[in-house]
Amino acid sequence: MPTEVVMPKWGLSMQEGKINLWLKREGESVQQGEPIAEVETEKITNVVEAPVSGTLARLCYPEGSVVAVTKVIAYITAPGERLVEVAGNGAVETVPAPVAVQDTPAVSLPPAPARTAAPRAMPAARKLAQEHGIDLSTLVGSGPGGAIIREDVERAIAARATPVQPLQRVGFYSDGHRLDGLLYTPRDLAPGERRPGVVLLVGYTYLKTMVMPDIAKVLNAAGYVALVFDYRGFGESEGERGRLMPLEQVADARAALTFLSNQPTVDPERMAVIGISLGGAHAVTTAALDRRVRAAVALEPPGNGARWLRSLRRQWEWSQFLAHLAEDRRQRVLTGKSSLVDPLEIVLPDPESQAFLDQVAAEFPQMKVTLSLASAEALIEYAPEDIAGNIAPRPLLVIHGDADQLVPLAEAQAIVERAGATARLEVIPGMSHFNWVLPGSAGFIRVTNSIVEFLQQALPVVRSS
Repeated sequence: MPTEVVMPKWGLSMQEGKINLWLKREGESVQQGEPIAEVETEKITNVVEAPVSGTLARLCYPEGSVVAVTKVIAYITAPGERLVEVAGNGAVETVPAPVAVQDTPAVSLPPAPARTAAPRAMPAARKLAQEHGIDLSTLVGSGPGGAIIREDVERAIAARATPVQPLQRVGFYSDGHRLDGLLYTPRDLAPGERRPGVVLLVGYTYLKTMVMPDIAKVLNAAGYVALVFDYRGFGESEGERGRLMPLEQVADARAALTFLSNQPTVDPERMAVIGISLGGAHAVTTAALDRRVRAAVALEPPGNGARWLRSLRRQWEWSQFLAHLAEDRRQRVLTGKSSLVDPLEIVLPDPESQAFLDQVAAEFPQMKVTLSLASAEALIEYAPEDIAGNIAPRPLLVIHGDADQLVPLAEAQAIVERAGATARLEVIPGMSHFNWVLPGSAGFIRVTNSIVEFLQQALPVVRSS
């Protein structure tokens, strides 16, 4: 019997999901565990993987369809197997006729610069292109003065052999830990073309499936390649659970930069980082430490961990918290173990943030984690603002809401003040820490428009004709 691929149920209240992308077409072979579709719910975006190896024989719904959970969305057949089902009464029923897969709507973009009829190319590049039937007029040169070099042709050959996938599940290593990621690539890449790459950094205890995939798709529409991943110890990445060390997460971000810069679709000289909340602080730190980052965006970032966590507590609560950390430090020396607590005992949320986080926790209990108090101590010692000045002369955009009660606006102001003249702060009226994150909302559109405008100025996309 053909294997059914069903709409998964990721959250307790999830009733349906939207098929954003089919990553495979009808008739293509698939391997067990290979992503075949991207599905979006109200709060997360994730991939549906093939439950078995075989041929993707039927796609039951076009892209953009909203499908109830557990409903069949595709069929996979084994070699030589026919696409039929046996109904409960024993009658043979043919699976419904295939539905054409729709491409996502084209994005209106400024026209690309006109190309000359005879592109400049090095002799070795011309010879290799002729041998492999590569049209040089379709390539973007990376040599002196924009000349096409042999490496440009080699990338075009590799791209033709392996067509670009709009979404791939990927893995790479940081300090020996395998990190799990999702790589989003624009559909309109020409063979051999390379685009600016952006590493997306999630916030405090968040996973790669929340918020960032929606931003990644906006970046794709604007022409950028985007990578989102789980830090070590979180989600589907390897590493010690319950451990959140800011500088280790920065090391993961730098490993992600290395991985992304090695993709054939990415120009390693045009890389950016974007982070949310604690991930925004990591974006600042990563840009300050790593010159490969040519532009950085920080959304609602804390600039000084001690000041941030202190701002969330009354004086007696802060004193009690520090005493708790001191006792845990003593116990770590004596026993080698740190106490584990709810992350919201470290970062105390305001009522609006608490309501949002409670809703997420109730719907996705699998995302619940505990953190060591050693992690809290590391957060207190973390001060990205101290090195923000190292980012200049590269541009930094900090976006913050004037209604954010979880990370006060003063945190963003301190970062920008330390970063200097090439840093810019955009304050959005009425924006709190979470009220903008739902895709399609006015806040989400405002934030992502600002990000794209900034990147287009700092790292403009030049499309091949």
